[in-house]
Amino acid sequence: MGLFSKNKMPIIGVDLGSGFIKMAQFERKGDSLKLVNFGLLDLPEGAIVEGRIEKMSEVKDALQNLLSYYSFIGNRVVTSASGKLVTVRELIMDDLPPHELHEAIKWEVDKILPAQIDQMSFDYQILSKVKDGNQEKLHILFAAAPMDAVQTTIELFKSLGLELVSIEVEAFSILRLFRFLGEVAMGKNRILAVVNLGHNYTTINLVDKGLVRFSRIIPWGGKKLTEKISYYFGLDFKEAEEKKKKDLDLLDTNSEIFNSVLEDLKELSLELKRSISYYFAKYNDNKISEVTVILEGGTANLKNIDKYLEAETNYPTVVNRLFADIAKYDPNLFTREYMYEMAPMFATATGLALKEHQVKKVEKKMKVRS
Repeated sequence: MGLFSKNKMPIIGVDLGSGFIKMAQFERKGDSLKLVNFGLLDLPEGAIVEGRIEKMSEVKDALQNLLSYYSFIGNRVVTSASGKLVTVRELIMDDLPPHELHEAIKWEVDKILPAQIDQMSFDYQILSKVKDGNQEKLHILFAAAPMDAVQTTIELFKSLGLELVSIEVEAFSILRLFRFLGEVAMGKNRILAVVNLGHNYTTINLVDKGLVRFSRIIPWGGKKLTEKISYYFGLDFKEAEEKKKKDLDLLDTNSEIFNSVLEDLKELSLELKRSISYYFAKYNDNKISEVTVILEGGTANLKNIDKYLEAETNYPTVVNRLFADIAKYDPNLFTREYMYEMAPMFATATGLALKEHQVKKVEKKMKVRS
């Protein structure tokens, strides 16, 4: 079976972050995937705030520059809604036909949304069927974002002559990438805590039996560490960012720079432990399962952040490097080392770009310390 219909180009995944825009694209070559290209560009501060486009011209220019500089093919794109813009909730609903279920969900969520349902764009995923007394009901993960913010995103891509195939919630798009993990992602006894360490916000998604069961956003990002370093050492933001990348090693606990951000690192590990404990208590009947923490996002490249969080939480922790493994790429264009370094930043863009691709098992799976 062909991956795409003959008249369709492969999708470009566009991750609109508050610090960077990331884009990735793959195409079918025989029985495998090939990386067409990927790229990123930083955004001016305040261009995208809490998932909402605030400076249209700056974001448009960045997208245009990325499309012009990198060799992407076609004009079909998929992007995601993220940050505090998105409301994610779990629902227990009657097992109804699709149309009736859609209307019932609209009625149910109207009281929990920050605005009326007709002002929101929403999607949902049926996680499983559950018993409620003698009745069998549906366990649903629901996500919504303000319609005006979604419309702004649509206008952005339309102004560039791009076909926006869909806007997804980050929690849904990550599953597409993790299907390539095989038994690690779908294992019955292991829960994945997928932690996207963004510029302003961190998203924690708990994946159980191949489905997102819990999603939480906390106001913690790499920017917070940079600001602390800037204040402590008397540096401007750019200098502090460079110092963070160069000098901050989270195993060097006696260093001055480590101690300048220790309070914020403790905050991150505490919120991660709280999220996992909350999930066990509310959704897993306090049954403790094996947990693996998987880090992605630009801040996941901090030196030894995986080992630091593993020591603090007592959960095996790895950095998401799947981007370097799921597709073939030209070694004359991209070195293995460069792909490895870029991989955590492109997890969401990769998941989006794989929307129309069939799942193919990769030979090299993510190594998990147990």
